Amino acid sequence: MSLPLRWPQWMLAGSALVMAALTAFAARVLFTAHPETEGGGLLFAIAIVVYPIVLLMEAGACVGLYRQGKSGVGGPTGRTQGLIGLAFLSLAGPVLVFLAYALMRR
Repeated sequence: MSLPLRWPQWMLAGSALVMAALTAFAARVLFTAHPETEGGGLLFAIAIVVYPIVLLMEAGACVGLYRQGKSGVGGPTGRTQGLIGLAFLSLAGPVLVFLAYALMRR
């Protein structure tokens, strides 16, 4: 059984959505929530586990896209190019949130 041709695109889109949710969670915890009263400890522990998995998903999707392109399946479509841009933005999201938090605490 072989994987569908678009598996890297689906993996990249899914990982970007999960990364956006992690970014929103980080922003909420750092700027508005009180984790000690809202059960944030469990959510933080889940985020610690999920974040490396999402990074591996994005890396795997990028390798899959590279292999597809190298095998001559076709050039990257506009949708694929957009997903790659979305993945880079989703990786920058947590960095920007923590940078904003660090700058506000100065």
